[in-house]
Amino acid sequence: MNKDSFLKQFDNLPEHFAIQAEARAALHNGLNFPTTKNERWKYTRVNTIIDATYAQNQMELSDIDSFKIHKDWKYLTFINGMFSEQWSDQVPDGVEFSSLSNISDSDKGTVLSKMGTLFNLKQDAFPSLNMAYFLDGAYIKVKRNARIETSIVILNISLGESQAINARNLIHVEQGAEVKFVHQFEGQGNAGAFTNSVCEIFVDDNAKADYYLIEDEGSETSAITNTNVSQKKDSRFTIVTVTKSGKLIRNNIHLSITEPGCESNMMGVYFTDGNQHVDNQTYADHQDHGCNSNELYKGVMADRSTGVFNGKIMVHKAAQQTNAFQSNQNILLSDKATINTKPELEIYADDVKCSHGCTIGQLDEEAMFYLQSRGLGKEAAHRLLVQAFAQDVIDTIDLVELKEDVEEFIDSKFS
Repeated sequence: MNKDSFLKQFDNLPEHFAIQAEARAALHNGLNFPTTKNERWKYTRVNTIIDATYAQNQMELSDIDSFKIHKDWKYLTFINGMFSEQWSDQVPDGVEFSSLSNISDSDKGTVLSKMGTLFNLKQDAFPSLNMAYFLDGAYIKVKRNARIETSIVILNISLGESQAINARNLIHVEQGAEVKFVHQFEGQGNAGAFTNSVCEIFVDDNAKADYYLIEDEGSETSAITNTNVSQKKDSRFTIVTVTKSGKLIRNNIHLSITEPGCESNMMGVYFTDGNQHVDNQTYADHQDHGCNSNELYKGVMADRSTGVFNGKIMVHKAAQQTNAFQSNQNILLSDKATINTKPELEIYADDVKCSHGCTIGQLDEEAMFYLQSRGLGKEAAHRLLVQAFAQDVIDTIDLVELKEDVEEFIDSKFS
């Protein structure tokens, strides 16, 4: 299937915003999907996505309890890309929410002034595909100086075979506000599905936002997530990515650290087996002085699975007194598992502290022997070492229930 045939599957979908027509024109008039000739996509082939036939399934759920990590969080639920009021909660005081398909006239101008500004619609095909064909999404504003005690969950559920979803969200955390988001992707009976997600996050002066990306749509689905963040003065932003399942997963994360005094954290842990492929691409763009960024990604790969990590720290000339650290660590549980890792630094300032590195290895045989000699079975020792390896990332999760969920997942997967 060529590009035109692929796009034709979506061209009958309605447009909610004029900018969607601009994105459709860019796709039809020369903007191509990436190939392995593109350096950023060297190890990830998207042919299986572009060559597939997709559906727009109309499905219902009897309940969503099985998808909930913690029942007391506030859930904003989207089923096959459309907002479900039935399965959603009221947002807490200090937060405003609207689905993009039902945006009010008073909010529309704000949304249009920000939507698409963190992406280049003429260069990035998958974000442009999302812009062109998204049906719905979340617009969330956390009001100035609000302290949100409960976590807000954007729950995207994919139902039905070959379901295609362009999930889009725009989040604005106003000055001095504090909030935690969980962006959770789940699937059910969705073999052959494809999710293409874009999330634009604006974090204003002195604001603090944590964002947890949880990927578990099933072993027969493909997903591309694009998360772009703009940070202003003295803000703090943390993103933690947990990849549990997926046939082909590609995570693109871009932090624009635009003003002084910011703290930025990118953490991730991924577990692959079978023929699974997970690709994490990160970019920390330091544009002003006195900012800190920390990055730690850990992978555990088994069978014939493959992993990719490409993390770049950019330090511009004006970004003096930058502290930026990056590490990618991997364990291969099989001789046939593969990881391609490329941490990068590009520095134009002279008063900085920056480091990057990567490691690839296997489980420590001496540690395995020690644990078994103390009475643990081989599987239990194996599981304990995997969890210990991932614990540095898990400990950055500032939600007890989510941390326990990840630990239970590891315990189940490696039993």
